[in-house]
Amino acid sequence: MIDSGDPLVADLLAGTFELIRDAGGYVAPSTIIIERAGQLSIESSALDGDALLRIPRAAFIRVDRVTFSLDHDRIVIAQVPEDCGELEWELLYLQVALHNACDKLAWMRRTHPSLDPGLPVDLIEAVRRAVPSFRSPQMDAVDLLWANRCFRIPLTDQGSSERVLIPLVDLLNHHAEGAVGDWDGEAFEVSARLPFGTAQCALDYGMDRDPLEMAIVYGFIDPSTEITAGRSYDIDALKRIIDLASTADAPESAEPLRGSAARIVHELESRA
Repeated sequence: MIDSGDPLVADLLAGTFELIRDAGGYVAPSTIIIERAGQLSIESSALDGDALLRIPRAAFIRVDRVTFSLDHDRIVIAQVPEDCGELEWELLYLQVALHNACDKLAWMRRTHPSLDPGLPVDLIEAVRRAVPSFRSPQMDAVDLLWANRCFRIPLTDQGSSERVLIPLVDLLNHHAEGAVGDWDGEAFEVSARLPFGTAQCALDYGMDRDPLEMAIVYGFIDPSTEITAGRSYDIDALKRIIDLASTADAPESAEPLRGSAARIVHELESRA
């Protein structure tokens, strides 16, 4: 069920599988987690619409109740809540170790436009002309990682929503025609959806974000997303982003901004 050239990553994923099954969770038998150069995805031969994952509440990780620190680009667990049980603690340890083994924070600092310290100031200002909230406030690396991978869920009938990491579900890549997760108060369920034309399963991250917003929030170009209904853009501002992000010395983190802005310009011009 794991295809990885890194023995440590394979062991961490195998441990995650085992704990989720021991907690009463379900993983479709045909499911395979693919790791390539630290990037993870999920493939399955399950039929479209069949059950893919069912992760019980006991396996959720309440990341906002954990205190994290950094050792260079490695995440360190500094303190856990007093009510953190053995299963939550073990899964927390495995997920942190997995992201460290995949060099996730170093990769994000290099590729994510909301995090890269080397993104040019003039490009930041150009993006703010289109999306004023860009980098305001500036998130730290660990917080941005969890923001990209967590769901906001009310864990009790009386409680407010909080961010929780749902192991395995957080490895599903996004597509606008991906599965929509279902939380019934006991478990989080995801069906198989294969919109890439391959065996790779996808999840719709929701929120109706357009391509530029997806680049800012998640750090990638999303070809499956269109401009949000009712949203207007200044084409000159978008072209300014494209120009600044296309220079020979533009950092890798500028590419999601360039690609998403170009996609929106193409869509706007095709409508004209």
